[in-house]
Amino acid sequence: MAIDNTFFYTGAFWLLLASLAFEMIALITRRRGLHWVSMWLLLAAFVFETPGLILRSLEMNFVPITNTYEAVTFVGWVGALVIFLLDRKYRLEASVGFIALAAIVAIYAISSSPIVSKEVRPPIPALQSHWLVLHVTFAFVGEVFFIVSFATAMAYLFSKKEESRQRFDEMTYRSILLGFPFFTLGALVFGAIWAKYAWGRFWAWDPKETWSLITWLVYAGYLHSRYLMGWRGKKSIVFAIVGFAVMIFTFFGVNFLLAGLHSYQ
Repeated sequence: MAIDNTFFYTGAFWLLLASLAFEMIALITRRRGLHWVSMWLLLAAFVFETPGLILRSLEMNFVPITNTYEAVTFVGWVGALVIFLLDRKYRLEASVGFIALAAIVAIYAISSSPIVSKEVRPPIPALQSHWLVLHVTFAFVGEVFFIVSFATAMAYLFSKKEESRQRFDEMTYRSILLGFPFFTLGALVFGAIWAKYAWGRFWAWDPKETWSLITWLVYAGYLHSRYLMGWRGKKSIVFAIVGFAVMIFTFFGVNFLLAGLHSYQ
């Protein structure tokens, strides 16, 4: 009999929604204590989803990262922990927390879509590799940092205080700087090794490969413009937002709009 793990995923989603609600109220009322509650609810969502991931892993005898349902719930799980830890270190503003959480909740909500299969299925032979695990998990961690960079970039645009804008600009840079090595290793390095293992070549210009490279180039361009061209402020912020848009298309759009070897639904 199949193990029912949906209870943990559903519970984690409601905890994420509660965290988002508290963050929205904290943003409106400017009460820091509500932000604190939001962050601990976020950690609770991470903890609550963990048994669901373990149960699903045991049932399929692999890490649950091989279809869209598993991808979006895994991103929600990683995102909850990353945002909580970043808040512990940098004391994120409620505006940043709200935007980042809204993005995470929106991604997680896709798991409820009727076009996304929740069925637990053993991965096809091409997916049964530890290189796939490294490829996907590292890429997802990098993308979560890019989500935070989008939140800080948007907070910059909405802020009217110069001191806050400088902080948001710096936080955008730090988030991308943290996420870029994870994404590089996951999407490109481990991805190429997995492709060699699964299909016999390191690169084939598959749509997902191509758009992952485009995403990498955009964020590499952001860091290049920051280091060598001295870009700060609005130009740099717009660059980060463009990077996020490209990343989202790579994550979702390629799967549904462009057929390829990565089109596992």
